[in-house]
Amino acid sequence: MRYLFKLLPVVLLVACGGSDAAPDAKVIEARERIRHKEDSLFDHRAFDQRTALGMIDIYKAYAAAYPLDSMAPEYLFRAAGMHKSSQQPDEAIALYDRITHNYQSWRRRVDVLYMKALTLDDDLDQDGEAKRIYQQVINEYPDHPFARDAKAMIDNLGLTNEELIAKFKAMNDTAAAAR
Repeated sequence: MRYLFKLLPVVLLVACGGSDAAPDAKVIEARERIRHKEDSLFDHRAFDQRTALGMIDIYKAYAAAYPLDSMAPEYLFRAAGMHKSSQQPDEAIALYDRITHNYQSWRRRVDVLYMKALTLDDDLDQDGEAKRIYQQVINEYPDHPFARDAKAMIDNLGLTNEELIAKFKAMNDTAAAAR
């Protein structure tokens, strides 16, 4: 069940993906196979690690076979999210880097950058690198909701859970006193 909660934000983030190009028959067939496997994976209440790792391989194979297809970066992004949810942050970072390098103009690039920073922060405790990527999100996408979130994440970098609780309690107390 713990894995399901970790996977949920990633699933919600990737659910917005799509494609505008008219794919050929082989691409359509490959996408249908992927959709079928995704349905099978996400149909279960508990996170199945083995099935998720198989899905990652399918996503990567699709991107290797059809690197210019509009779904290639989407599937790599989904694979990265599954790596993150499977406690494989280094593999997730490698895929986030691959997407930002190979698909620089992808419409969801901001999502990739934010998730990379979050992975560096939450899973790898690389606060300096996370801060750099959060700042990149702010600089490149100042009007995007993730820019606001990135600012908050920078403000909270390096704080322990106890420090975060105390900070939010103080903010809540200040807000209550102002009413």
